[in-house]
Amino acid sequence: MGATDRPKVCSDLEGVPVITRALDTYTRCGIKHHIVVVGEQADQVAAAVCERFPRTIFAYQFEPLGTGHATRCGASVLEAFGYEGDVMVVAGDKVLEERTVREQLDLFRRSGADFCFMVGAKGDFPSSGRIVEDEAGNVLGNIEVGDIARARLIGQWFEAVQSRPLAGDGVRAEMLEAFSTEAKARRAMPRLWRLLGERALIRADDLRSCFSPDEAIFEFNRQDGEILRFSAEEVETRARHANLTVFFMRMEALRYALEQLAAANAQGEEYLPDAIGVLAGASTSDGRPCFRVVAYEIAQRTDALAFNTLAELEAIRQHYRRRREAASDKR
Repeated sequence: MGATDRPKVCSDLEGVPVITRALDTYTRCGIKHHIVVVGEQADQVAAAVCERFPRTIFAYQFEPLGTGHATRCGASVLEAFGYEGDVMVVAGDKVLEERTVREQLDLFRRSGADFCFMVGAKGDFPSSGRIVEDEAGNVLGNIEVGDIARARLIGQWFEAVQSRPLAGDGVRAEMLEAFSTEAKARRAMPRLWRLLGERALIRADDLRSCFSPDEAIFEFNRQDGEILRFSAEEVETRARHANLTVFFMRMEALRYALEQLAAANAQGEEYLPDAIGVLAGASTSDGRPCFRVVAYEIAQRTDALAFNTLAELEAIRQHYRRRREAASDKR
Protein backbone atom coordinates (compact mmCIF):
# COMPACT_ATOMS: atom_id res chain seq x y z
CA MET A 1 0.00 0.00 0.00
CA GLY A 2 2.95 2.29 0.53
CA ALA A 3 5.76 3.03 2.93
CA THR A 4 4.52 0.99 5.89
CA ASP A 5 5.15 -2.47 7.34
CA ARG A 6 1.67 -2.61 8.80
CA PRO A 7 -0.96 -4.77 7.05
CA LYS A 8 -3.52 -2.62 5.25
CA VAL A 9 -6.41 -3.83 7.40
CA CYS A 10 -4.51 -2.82 10.55
CA SER A 11 -4.26 0.82 9.44
CA ASP A 12 -5.55 3.28 12.01
CA LEU A 13 -8.92 4.97 11.50
CA GLU A 14 -10.28 7.12 14.30
CA GLY A 15 -7.90 5.47 16.74
CA VAL A 16 -8.94 1.90 15.84
CA PRO A 17 -7.57 -0.61 13.29
CA VAL A 18 -9.75 -0.67 10.18
CA ILE A 19 -10.55 -4.36 10.57
CA THR A 20 -11.50 -3.95 14.23
CA ARG A 21 -13.77 -1.06 13.34
CA ALA A 22 -15.38 -3.23 10.66
CA LEU A 23 -15.98 -6.16 13.02
CA ASP A 24 -17.47 -3.75 15.57
CA THR A 25 -19.90 -2.53 12.92
CA TYR A 26 -20.92 -6.04 11.87
CA THR A 27 -21.36 -7.14 15.48
CA ARG A 28 -23.70 -4.22 16.19
CA CYS A 29 -25.71 -5.32 13.15
CA GLY A 30 -26.22 -8.75 14.73
CA ILE A 31 -23.38 -10.68 13.08
CA LYS A 32 -21.83 -12.28 16.15
CA HIS A 33 -19.33 -14.79 14.77
CA HIS A 34 -16.40 -13.90 12.52
CA ILE A 35 -13.95 -15.85 10.36
CA VAL A 36 -10.99 -13.76 9.22
CA VAL A 37 -8.88 -15.06 6.33
CA VAL A 38 -5.21 -14.15 6.74
CA GLY A 39 -2.03 -14.60 4.72
CA GLU A 40 1.18 -12.62 4.96
CA GLN A 41 1.58 -10.73 8.26
CA ALA A 42 -1.08 -12.97 9.78
CA ASP A 43 0.34 -12.44 13.27
CA GLN A 44 -0.20 -8.68 13.10
CA VAL A 45 -3.76 -9.07 11.84
CA ALA A 46 -4.57 -11.66 14.51
CA ALA A 47 -3.11 -9.46 17.25
CA ALA A 48 -5.21 -6.48 16.15
CA VAL A 49 -8.40 -8.51 15.88
CA CYS A 50 -8.03 -10.57 19.05
CA GLU A 51 -7.49 -7.54 21.26
CA ARG A 52 -11.17 -6.74 20.73
CA PHE A 53 -12.55 -10.06 19.42
CA PRO A 54 -10.61 -12.90 21.11
CA ARG A 55 -13.05 -15.60 19.94
CA THR A 56 -12.46 -14.90 16.24
CA ILE A 57 -11.63 -17.89 14.04
CA PHE A 58 -8.80 -17.48 11.52
CA ALA A 59 -8.36 -19.30 8.21
CA TYR A 60 -4.98 -19.21 6.50
CA GLN A 61 -4.58 -18.50 2.78
CA PHE A 62 -1.16 -19.85 1.80
CA GLU A 63 -0.99 -17.96 -1.51
CA PRO A 64 -2.79 -14.75 -2.57
CA LEU A 65 -4.82 -16.39 -5.33
CA GLY A 66 -7.72 -13.95 -5.32
CA THR A 67 -10.84 -13.07 -3.37
CA GLY A 68 -12.63 -16.22 -4.51
CA HIS A 69 -9.82 -18.39 -3.20
CA ALA A 70 -9.75 -16.44 0.08
CA THR A 71 -13.49 -17.01 0.45
CA ARG A 72 -12.96 -20.71 -0.24
CA CYS A 73 -10.49 -20.79 2.67
CA GLY A 74 -13.04 -19.21 5.00
CA ALA A 75 -15.90 -21.37 3.73
CA SER A 76 -13.91 -24.52 4.46
CA VAL A 77 -14.15 -23.63 8.15
CA LEU A 78 -17.92 -23.28 7.89
CA GLU A 79 -18.11 -26.64 6.13
CA ALA A 80 -16.02 -28.25 8.87
CA PHE A 81 -18.58 -27.08 11.43
CA GLY A 82 -21.52 -28.18 9.28
CA TYR A 83 -22.85 -24.63 9.10
CA GLU A 84 -25.91 -24.11 6.89
CA GLY A 85 -27.02 -20.57 7.79
CA ASP A 86 -26.51 -17.17 6.20
CA VAL A 87 -23.10 -15.62 5.54
CA MET A 88 -21.72 -12.12 5.04
CA VAL A 89 -18.61 -12.01 2.85
CA VAL A 90 -16.63 -8.77 2.77
CA ALA A 91 -13.03 -7.59 2.39
CA GLY A 92 -11.25 -6.64 5.59
CA ASP A 93 -10.40 -3.13 4.37
CA LYS A 94 -14.00 -2.02 3.78
CA VAL A 95 -15.17 1.02 5.72
CA LEU A 96 -18.95 0.70 5.83
CA GLU A 97 -21.60 2.78 7.54
CA GLU A 98 -23.58 0.78 10.10
CA ARG A 99 -26.81 2.06 8.54
CA THR A 100 -25.69 0.71 5.17
CA VAL A 101 -24.96 -2.77 6.52
CA ARG A 102 -28.30 -2.86 8.34
CA GLU A 103 -30.18 -1.81 5.20
CA GLN A 104 -28.50 -4.43 3.04
CA LEU A 105 -29.08 -7.15 5.62
CA ASP A 106 -32.73 -6.09 5.90
CA LEU A 107 -33.17 -6.28 2.11
CA PHE A 108 -31.52 -9.70 2.03
CA ARG A 109 -33.94 -11.06 4.63
CA ARG A 110 -37.06 -9.21 3.52
CA SER A 111 -36.70 -10.15 -0.15
CA GLY A 112 -36.10 -13.82 0.50
CA ALA A 113 -32.93 -13.57 -1.57
CA ASP A 114 -30.31 -16.27 -1.74
CA PHE A 115 -27.71 -13.67 -2.62
CA CYS A 116 -27.67 -9.91 -2.05
CA PHE A 117 -24.76 -7.80 -3.28
CA MET A 118 -23.91 -4.12 -2.73
CA VAL A 119 -23.57 -1.69 -5.63
CA GLY A 120 -22.86 2.01 -6.09
CA ALA A 121 -23.09 4.48 -8.95
CA LYS A 122 -20.52 3.59 -11.61
CA GLY A 123 -19.13 7.11 -11.74
CA ASP A 124 -18.32 7.06 -8.02
CA PHE A 125 -16.24 3.87 -8.27
CA PRO A 126 -14.21 4.01 -11.50
CA SER A 127 -11.95 1.06 -10.63
CA SER A 128 -14.67 -1.31 -9.37
CA GLY A 129 -16.25 -4.10 -11.40
CA ARG A 130 -19.16 -3.31 -13.70
CA ILE A 131 -22.60 -4.83 -13.13
CA VAL A 132 -24.08 -5.82 -16.48
CA GLU A 133 -27.84 -6.06 -16.99
CA ASP A 134 -30.10 -7.14 -19.83
CA GLU A 135 -32.73 -4.92 -21.47
CA ALA A 136 -35.22 -5.67 -18.69
CA GLY A 137 -32.78 -4.71 -15.94
CA ASN A 138 -32.05 -8.28 -14.85
CA VAL A 139 -28.54 -8.80 -13.50
CA LEU A 140 -26.28 -10.79 -15.81
CA GLY A 141 -22.94 -10.57 -14.04
CA ASN A 142 -19.91 -8.55 -13.01
CA ILE A 143 -16.92 -7.73 -15.20
CA GLU A 144 -13.73 -6.33 -13.67
CA VAL A 145 -12.31 -3.19 -15.26
CA GLY A 146 -9.03 -5.01 -15.97
CA ASP A 147 -10.90 -7.64 -17.97
CA ILE A 148 -12.79 -4.93 -19.86
CA ALA A 149 -9.47 -3.26 -20.71
CA ARG A 150 -8.00 -6.58 -21.86
CA ALA A 151 -10.97 -7.40 -24.10
CA ARG A 152 -11.00 -3.89 -25.55
CA LEU A 153 -7.32 -4.12 -26.55
CA ILE A 154 -7.74 -7.57 -28.10
CA GLY A 155 -10.69 -6.36 -30.17
CA GLN A 156 -8.84 -3.25 -31.33
CA TRP A 157 -5.72 -5.20 -32.27
CA PHE A 158 -7.57 -7.86 -34.26
CA GLU A 159 -9.32 -5.12 -36.21
CA ALA A 160 -6.16 -3.07 -36.82
CA VAL A 161 -3.91 -5.99 -37.79
CA GLN A 162 -6.14 -6.80 -40.77
CA SER A 163 -4.68 -3.80 -42.61
CA ARG A 164 -1.11 -3.66 -41.28
CA PRO A 165 1.24 -5.22 -38.69
CA LEU A 166 1.18 -3.67 -35.24
CA ALA A 167 4.22 -1.79 -33.97
CA GLY A 168 5.54 -3.65 -30.94
CA ASP A 169 6.41 -0.47 -29.06
CA GLY A 170 2.88 0.81 -29.54
CA VAL A 171 1.35 -2.46 -28.34
CA ARG A 172 3.56 -2.42 -25.26
CA ALA A 173 2.61 1.18 -24.50
CA GLU A 174 -1.10 0.35 -24.79
CA MET A 175 -0.69 -2.59 -22.41
CA LEU A 176 1.11 -0.47 -19.82
CA GLU A 177 -1.55 2.23 -20.07
CA ALA A 178 -4.32 -0.34 -19.58
CA PHE A 179 -2.72 -2.35 -16.76
CA SER A 180 -0.52 0.33 -15.09
CA THR A 181 2.50 -1.92 -14.36
CA GLU A 182 4.69 -4.36 -16.28
CA ALA A 183 3.85 -7.13 -13.82
CA LYS A 184 0.10 -6.74 -14.37
CA ALA A 185 0.51 -6.43 -18.14
CA ARG A 186 2.65 -9.58 -18.26
CA ARG A 187 0.15 -11.49 -16.14
CA ALA A 188 -2.81 -10.34 -18.25
CA MET A 189 -1.21 -11.19 -21.62
CA PRO A 190 1.81 -13.45 -21.00
CA ARG A 191 2.29 -14.83 -24.54
CA LEU A 192 2.06 -11.43 -26.19
CA TRP A 193 4.40 -9.87 -23.64
CA ARG A 194 6.93 -12.60 -24.41
CA LEU A 195 6.58 -11.99 -28.16
CA LEU A 196 7.18 -8.28 -27.70
CA GLY A 197 10.64 -9.12 -26.42
CA GLU A 198 11.40 -11.02 -29.61
CA ARG A 199 10.10 -8.88 -32.48
CA ALA A 200 9.39 -5.29 -33.46
CA LEU A 201 6.19 -6.02 -35.38
CA ILE A 202 3.17 -8.09 -34.37
CA ARG A 203 1.41 -9.70 -37.33
CA ALA A 204 -2.01 -11.34 -37.58
CA ASP A 205 -0.57 -14.84 -37.07
CA ASP A 206 1.30 -13.62 -33.99
CA LEU A 207 -1.90 -12.20 -32.54
CA ARG A 208 -3.83 -15.40 -33.24
CA SER A 209 -1.11 -17.38 -31.47
CA CYS A 210 -1.77 -15.32 -28.34
CA PHE A 211 -5.54 -14.84 -28.37
CA SER A 212 -8.79 -16.00 -29.84
CA PRO A 213 -10.99 -13.23 -31.28
CA ASP A 214 -13.67 -14.51 -28.88
CA GLU A 215 -11.59 -13.11 -26.01
CA ALA A 216 -12.78 -9.65 -27.08
CA ILE A 217 -16.35 -10.69 -26.25
CA PHE A 218 -18.07 -11.37 -22.92
CA GLU A 219 -20.77 -14.04 -22.68
CA PHE A 220 -23.57 -14.05 -20.12
CA ASN A 221 -26.03 -16.84 -19.37
CA ARG A 222 -29.59 -15.73 -18.77
CA GLN A 223 -31.85 -17.82 -16.59
CA ASP A 224 -34.06 -18.58 -19.61
CA GLY A 225 -31.09 -20.31 -21.24
CA GLU A 226 -30.27 -17.58 -23.77
CA ILE A 227 -26.61 -16.58 -24.08
CA LEU A 228 -25.94 -12.86 -24.54
CA ARG A 229 -22.67 -11.60 -26.06
CA PHE A 230 -21.31 -8.08 -25.53
CA SER A 231 -18.14 -6.27 -26.53
CA ALA A 232 -16.07 -4.38 -23.97
CA GLU A 233 -17.68 -1.13 -25.10
CA GLU A 234 -21.17 -2.60 -24.72
CA VAL A 235 -20.36 -3.84 -21.22
CA GLU A 236 -19.21 -0.38 -20.18
CA THR A 237 -22.24 1.27 -21.80
CA ARG A 238 -24.76 -1.12 -20.28
CA ALA A 239 -23.33 -0.93 -16.77
CA ARG A 240 -25.01 1.62 -14.51
CA HIS A 241 -23.59 0.31 -11.26
CA ALA A 242 -20.28 -0.77 -9.79
CA ASN A 243 -19.87 -3.86 -7.63
CA LEU A 244 -18.69 -3.03 -4.10
CA THR A 245 -18.08 -6.67 -3.06
CA VAL A 246 -20.20 -6.78 0.07
CA PHE A 247 -22.22 -9.98 -0.10
CA PHE A 248 -24.95 -11.60 1.98
CA MET A 249 -25.48 -15.20 0.94
CA ARG A 250 -27.21 -18.36 1.95
CA MET A 251 -24.73 -21.15 2.48
CA GLU A 252 -26.19 -23.15 -0.40
CA ALA A 253 -25.58 -20.23 -2.77
CA LEU A 254 -22.04 -19.71 -1.50
CA ARG A 255 -21.23 -23.38 -1.93
CA TYR A 256 -22.62 -23.42 -5.48
CA ALA A 257 -20.74 -20.26 -6.47
CA LEU A 258 -17.41 -21.53 -5.17
CA GLU A 259 -17.83 -24.75 -7.13
CA GLN A 260 -18.12 -22.72 -10.35
CA LEU A 261 -15.35 -20.14 -9.87
CA ALA A 262 -12.30 -20.28 -12.14
CA ALA A 263 -9.20 -18.14 -12.66
CA ALA A 264 -10.01 -17.20 -16.27
CA ASN A 265 -9.35 -13.46 -16.04
CA ALA A 266 -6.67 -10.82 -16.62
CA GLN A 267 -4.86 -11.47 -13.33
CA GLY A 268 -5.16 -15.26 -13.21
CA GLU A 269 -7.00 -15.20 -9.89
CA GLU A 270 -10.32 -16.49 -8.58
CA TYR A 271 -12.59 -13.44 -8.35
CA LEU A 272 -15.39 -13.71 -5.81
CA PRO A 273 -17.48 -11.14 -7.78
CA ASP A 274 -17.80 -13.78 -10.53
CA ALA A 275 -20.35 -15.30 -8.14
CA ILE A 276 -22.78 -12.59 -9.27
CA GLY A 277 -22.94 -13.98 -12.81
CA VAL A 278 -22.77 -17.58 -11.65
CA LEU A 279 -25.78 -17.24 -9.36
CA ALA A 280 -27.75 -14.86 -11.59
CA GLY A 281 -27.47 -17.26 -14.53
CA ALA A 282 -28.08 -20.55 -12.72
CA SER A 283 -31.29 -22.30 -13.74
CA THR A 284 -32.91 -25.70 -13.51
CA SER A 285 -33.36 -28.02 -16.49
CA ASP A 286 -36.87 -26.61 -17.03
CA GLY A 287 -35.66 -22.99 -17.01
CA ARG A 288 -36.53 -21.95 -13.47
CA PRO A 289 -33.97 -19.81 -11.58
CA CYS A 290 -31.96 -21.69 -8.98
CA PHE A 291 -31.28 -18.61 -6.87
CA ARG A 292 -32.94 -15.29 -6.12
CA VAL A 293 -30.35 -12.53 -6.66
CA VAL A 294 -30.94 -8.92 -5.60
CA ALA A 295 -28.78 -5.79 -5.52
CA TYR A 296 -28.64 -3.23 -2.73
CA GLU A 297 -27.62 0.26 -3.89
CA ILE A 298 -25.90 2.58 -1.43
CA ALA A 299 -27.31 6.08 -1.00
CA GLN A 300 -24.00 7.92 -1.40
CA ARG A 301 -20.37 7.17 -2.18
CA THR A 302 -19.17 7.57 1.41
CA ASP A 303 -21.46 4.79 2.64
CA ALA A 304 -18.94 2.20 1.40
CA LEU A 305 -15.28 3.17 1.27
CA ALA A 306 -12.07 1.22 0.70
CA PHE A 307 -8.44 2.08 0.09
CA ASN A 308 -5.36 0.78 -1.70
CA THR A 309 -2.96 3.67 -1.13
CA LEU A 310 -1.91 5.87 1.76
CA ALA A 311 -3.49 8.83 -0.03
CA GLU A 312 -6.85 7.03 -0.23
CA LEU A 313 -6.61 6.10 3.45
CA GLU A 314 -5.89 9.72 4.35
CA ALA A 315 -8.93 10.83 2.35
CA ILE A 316 -11.10 8.47 4.42
CA ARG A 317 -9.59 9.83 7.62
CA GLN A 318 -10.34 13.37 6.52
CA HIS A 319 -13.93 12.42 5.70
CA TYR A 320 -14.50 11.09 9.22
CA ARG A 321 -12.66 14.03 10.75
CA ARG A 322 -14.91 16.50 8.93
CA ARG A 323 -18.00 14.57 9.93
CA ARG A 324 -16.94 14.51 13.56
CA GLU A 325 -16.26 18.25 13.51
CA ALA A 326 -19.61 18.96 11.87
CA ALA A 327 -21.41 16.92 14.53
CA SER A 328 -19.52 18.80 17.24
CA ASP A 329 -20.55 22.17 15.77
CA LYS A 330 -24.22 21.18 15.93
CA ARG A 331 -24.08 20.49 19.66
